[in-house]
Amino acid sequence: MNLQITLLNNGDLQVRVPEATTLESLIEQMEISKEKKKHLQILKGSNVITNPETEILPADRITLHLDDSFNMNDETPMFFGAVPVVYEDDWCLVANKKPFLLVHGDGNQDDSLNARVNSYLASNGWPFVAQPVNRIDYEASGLVLFAKHPLAQNALAKQFEDGEVNKEYLAVIDGRVENREIDINNPIARNRHEADKMMVYKKGKPAHTHISRLKLFNDKSLVKAKISTGRKHQIRVHLANLGYPIMNDPLYGVVRNNKGLMLQAYRLGFKQPFTNESVEIELPMDTRFKWFDPELTKEA
Repeated sequence: MNLQITLLNNGDLQVRVPEATTLESLIEQMEISKEKKKHLQILKGSNVITNPETEILPADRITLHLDDSFNMNDETPMFFGAVPVVYEDDWCLVANKKPFLLVHGDGNQDDSLNARVNSYLASNGWPFVAQPVNRIDYEASGLVLFAKHPLAQNALAKQFEDGEVNKEYLAVIDGRVENREIDINNPIARNRHEADKMMVYKKGKPAHTHISRLKLFNDKSLVKAKISTGRKHQIRVHLANLGYPIMNDPLYGVVRNNKGLMLQAYRLGFKQPFTNESVEIELPMDTRFKWFDPELTKEA
């Protein structure tokens, strides 16, 4: 069932259904969580409806109104810094994170990608606090998806949880990769001896990474990594376990210069919440990688 959803100027959603349904079915299709539902008022015409069995017809005007729990306020972390926005619509925003920037604040510093995105949105009159749906490592660069509207967050997050998002990375690694393709299915768990590290462990959570060799550079390789799971440090751990740590990895490899972890989340594909329209975003190679040229132009 394809819903027709309009974002109103006050942040409310106006919904039209293509066929008869129930309130319960509508809430389920829109992936509205129990927590969000506590702060949500649903109106059929001018009347509030709460009975899950309430019938909703195509002619009905359904309005979803959130209270101010998710609005920006004085407590919203903000930092006015550069935000390279590469995609934006009513429901979400994708930003290109630079290396050495946290996605979410850690309480010790004001600057984070999340704070920058919310400052950007506030300056443009957006009422809601945006939330990151995915994260990439502090030392890495690349695409991070934010839910702009609170009711879009669960639908976007579920795509990541269900492995429906296309996530691809570029990495420069130490060592020459002999095989053009490597499929890695090694479970990952937290390293009990080093709290900030993960490790390959047979009783860990399933993790799948596919590596494609792109080019060679003396004792290094440029590879593409595509992941269908999202374990912490997944690509870093999988490659290091094979003997190919990512260059400048402070946890699993050797830091050789100050350019940061040579890992870029360069491609992201997901579906729009509510409409299911596909969105595909791709970045050019990070300028940090350019110093490998012209030798990197040698085909593998």
